[in-house]
This record gives sequence, structure tokens and C-alpha cells, in this order.
Amino acid sequence: MRVATLTVLPRNEKGKKARREGFIPGVVYGREIKTLPVKFVKREFLKVLREHGERPRVKLVMANQEKMALVKYVDKEPITGEILHADLQLVAAGQKITCDIPIRFTGREKLKSKGLILQVNIDSISITGEASIIPEYFVVDVGDKNYGDVVTVEDLNIHPEIQIDDPPEDAIAVITAAGEEASEEGTESDAAN
Repeated sequence: MRVATLTVLPRNEKGKKARREGFIPGVVYGREIKTLPVKFVKREFLKVLREHGERPRVKLVMANQEKMALVKYVDKEPITGEILHADLQLVAAGQKITCDIPIRFTGREKLKSKGLILQVNIDSISITGEASIIPEYFVVDVGDKNYGDVVTVEDLNIHPEIQIDDPPEDAIAVITAAGEEASEEGTESDAAN
């Protein structure tokens, strides 16, 4: 997991006012500290998410001190996608944490050339492990899959010291024929008429 640097500013105002002033309001919490209301420069925070993913590990610069943290939760406005609030958890070296890690699929174009599509059931999984070995995301190559193949949690390339909180047999995705989804929708709309 690559590490981004993020400057943290103390926040005394309400979140709405911070957003109006061009900041993203948030909180920082951890074992040794009580929850601190903070704010981040919007442009800087968005750049970190764009370059390092939705749940990056970051080096926080707080009052001239550097602390390691994980972006645990980002609350977004459902329609516009604007970030409303962010929660960051401070992590000490060797500390175990639990978090949801996104799953990215590659090889969809190869499936498409075979007349197949990827039907995604789960786009992230819950894991527990040391912050230093938790990845930003898991990658699953589905290019060599065939009709009816199922991608399970077991198929993810997971570090042996990471504990998976989801059952290993859970289906992450299924390979189906490209026409199946459209024909099922057509049948449902025909039945509705």
C-alpha cells in the first residue's frame, strides 16, 4: 500500500461551513486520542483519493507531527458525489485493523470478445490485518474465465497474515452471456405489460 501525505487542520466550525469555505470536514480517531474534529483542503484530499484509491493509508501532518492513518470512511452526497465528511483512523506500527477493501476486475474486454460479461455481486470485502500489509485494493483478472465461472473470495490473492471476514466461498462475480442479462430484463418488462 503506497502512502500519501495529507495536511490536517483543526476544525471548530460545523461541517457545512467548512465545506462552504472549500474544505472537507472530518474526524481523526485512534487508540491514544479522543476523536478530533478536523478539516482537509478539498483539492489535496481529492488528489489523494484519485491517486491512491478510496481507502488509502496516509501520513497525516497534524500540528507539525506526522502520524499514520487510514481513510476509513468517506461520506458522499448520493446525487452529486460531493464528499460531505471523512473519517480517518490513526494506526500504530503493528496495529491490526479491520476495513473494507475494494475489488477491481481486469480482463473485461477479453470476456466481451467471447460474448460474455462480468456480473459483479460484491465490490469490496472486509479484512483484518496489520495496516502495513493491507492493500489499497484487490485485483482479479477475469480475462481467462468462461461462461458460468464463478469468482469467489477464495480466488483473491490475499496475504497469508490477513484474515478475511467474509466466507471464502462467497461469490464475488459470475461470468454470464452478454445476451442473458438483456433477455431477462426483456422478459420481466414483457411480464409487467
